[in-house]
Amino acid sequence: MDDCLQQLMDRVDAGEGELLKNLMLTERLSRLVRMRLEMQTPYISKWPQALSIQSQPANVSTSLKQRAVLVDEIWHAAGDSGSDIDWYVKRTVLGGIYSASEVYMLTDNSPGLHLF
Repeated sequence: MDDCLQQLMDRVDAGEGELLKNLMLTERLSRLVRMRLEMQTPYISKWPQALSIQSQPANVSTSLKQRAVLVDEIWHAAGDSGSDIDWYVKRTVLGGIYSASEVYMLTDNSPGLHLF
C-alpha cells in the first residue's frame, strides 16, 4: 500500500497535479481515487486475500493508519488545506467512499475492468 501511495504522489508531482487544478474539487477527488484504485488492478485476483490480511487483529492498526494517510494525501493533492472540524469529516467520508469503491471493484466483473 505504501508503494502505491508513493506512486500516486509521484504522478501528482510529475504533472498530474497541474491537470487536476483545472477540475472541480469533486472531479479532482474522483480522479485521484480512480488513479489509486487502478494501481490495484494487477493484483485484483489476490486483493480479497490482501484485505483479509489487513483486517486481522494484529494488522488492523497498521491498516487503518495506512488508509488514513492515503485519504489525507488524496485530500492534500486535491488542494484541501483546511484544519477545522471539517478536516475529520472530509477524511472520514472519503475513506468510506474509497473503501466502498475498493469492495465494489472486487465484485465488478464487467469487461471494462481490465482496461484500468
